[in-house]
Amino acid sequence: MAYSMNLRFLVGKLETIPGTMETLASSDFDVRVRNPEVSPIIEPDDEASKYANGNHGEDEVVLGAQSGTISFATRMCYAGDVTTEPQWWKFAHGCGAKTVAYTTTGIAIQPLKDYDTKTMTIWVYDLEVGGATPAGVIYKFSGCSGNMTMGAEGIGKPWMAAFTFTGKLEDITDVAYASLLEIGDIDTTHPEKFLNNVMTIGSVAQCISSFQLDVGNEVNPYICQSESTGYKNFQITARRPRLSCDPIMQSVATEDVWGKMTSGLTGAITTEALSIASNNFTLTVPKAQQIQAGVANREGLINWDANFKCLANGVTGAVADAVMPPEATWELLIGDRA
Repeated sequence: MAYSMNLRFLVGKLETIPGTMETLASSDFDVRVRNPEVSPIIEPDDEASKYANGNHGEDEVVLGAQSGTISFATRMCYAGDVTTEPQWWKFAHGCGAKTVAYTTTGIAIQPLKDYDTKTMTIWVYDLEVGGATPAGVIYKFSGCSGNMTMGAEGIGKPWMAAFTFTGKLEDITDVAYASLLEIGDIDTTHPEKFLNNVMTIGSVAQCISSFQLDVGNEVNPYICQSESTGYKNFQITARRPRLSCDPIMQSVATEDVWGKMTSGLTGAITTEALSIASNNFTLTVPKAQQIQAGVANREGLINWDANFKCLANGVTGAVADAVMPPEATWELLIGDRA
């Protein structure tokens, strides 16, 4: 039997101990994952290996450490109320974002260093084409840590979160039809749309057609020779978040973009959703510095191709945002803080 790309699915679960693989169940099959891709990696010592044998024949390589990358996306939806985590947030946790609860008014995720080693077990399933009881193949990864982007590609498009995880490849195994996981209590809330959204830079309202926040995680392995794969787990070792967007150019009196850049000024950015149906998120960067302002055009109008460095909120006693912790560089909020 051949295997169908259209039947591929992905299931993930946060690990109790970083790098110790969890056993996944149908209850973990709870996120509407889109376009999952998997790339196993087994590192050779020397692909051009050859010993001095008096002819041109090569000899074998030594295949060692085993890892892989897993990438996918999901539409950003909320869980139906302002105190419940959306199920896709477990993947955000695997990208170093920690949940912060605002009593009964809201819930948020922020990039905090105590989640640098929050890892995931991720299994990707490929299924046979045809037949009443198709079997499959599972790519099993553990100790996975990742990077995430959030944004919208255009007006009326859904808010999307895209993930790239790196983990250790535990095994690639056959799975019988009877042992395949089935969709559990999956998110069904309608995703956010990029309509009726208010975007401000500082105190200036903007008109944009797209935006993206790259949380900028640098993911590296925790290498240990005692592990059969060569790795204990993967973890976040640096964060360099950047937010890009394409605001229509306004007068210098209204917004002196070039002046702010040459002076090095910083300010707050919010992509703020209105309190209406299907608009439930507020993405906030408390302290941002514009580091790029290309003059471009869209729909026949002049715009800035803007890129912002998302700085830490501040230091204790001198934060830009009084609610967020000093180290936080952004926040994704559902509901309100109070």
